[in-house]
Amino acid sequence: MAQSINMINDLTPINENWKTKVRIIRLWEVPNYNNPNVVDSIELVLVDEKGSRIQASIRKAIMQRFSNMVKEGSCRIIAKFGLISNIGNIGKLSFK
Repeated sequence: MAQSINMINDLTPINENWKTKVRIIRLWEVPNYNNPNVVDSIELVLVDEKGSRIQASIRKAIMQRFSNMVKEGSCRIIAKFGLISNIGNIGKLSFK
């Protein structure tokens, strides 16, 4: 049975079996504090079809796997990710 698409407002940290369709509206690289020439993570702001937004991080350990799949303005279906709380109005996805 195909997994249904979840809206960003429906996501909670309790589950890691989410699937959502989003547009990448902002993307930037975060340099290493001690060596600005090394990228520690890729940060993204994602929006779903209802206009809800969430911040996402692609950590250094998996950047090579996903970095060529993310482009500002592109749409993606993202599945099986973790979610952690973040202070403020935007939640945060964590790709493992």
